[in-house]
Amino acid sequence: MNFAKRNKSVVDFIFILALFGAFAITALFVVLFGARIYRSTVSNMSTNYEKRTAMSYVTEKIRSHDHTGGVDVTDANGSSSDGEHSVLKLYQKVGGKKYVTYLFVSDGYLKEFTAVDSYDFDFKNGTNILAVNDFSVRKESDGLYHFNITDSNGEKTEFFVTLYSGTDGDSDE
Repeated sequence: MNFAKRNKSVVDFIFILALFGAFAITALFVVLFGARIYRSTVSNMSTNYEKRTAMSYVTEKIRSHDHTGGVDVTDANGSSSDGEHSVLKLYQKVGGKKYVTYLFVSDGYLKEFTAVDSYDFDFKNGTNILAVNDFSVRKESDGLYHFNITDSNGEKTEFFVTLYSGTDGDSDE
């Protein structure tokens, strides 16, 4: 039997070509679907990262200033805030001087600025922390704060933070 001299017909060639074409098209669809799923996963991970980072950052800043008179909320003009254009003020004493850390949104970023208590706050100052579209905080009751943060993708995050030190009135601790 001579396998090398087998008669090949056009049907055999077309069958092999069709089989190869079906394999190529199937492989292309698998790659395209995989790329779409990967892009969606990366986008969701980025959104979740921004949300968790903003929540964790704000929560940890409040926790580190959780003492009587350590947390206050004002608006951009320095008066009590209704939640719009709010500024979170975190107080601490270092070496006998009282310092305040401001958390606010300006120019598309959540910003932080620390200065002595007597300094006049200005939205132009501050270090960029995270890209966000909006940041608002409202004092619900003594020790309970309601936050709304809209990230750069337009995703809104709403959360509450409770102080453990009790009342947060203005004191000279």
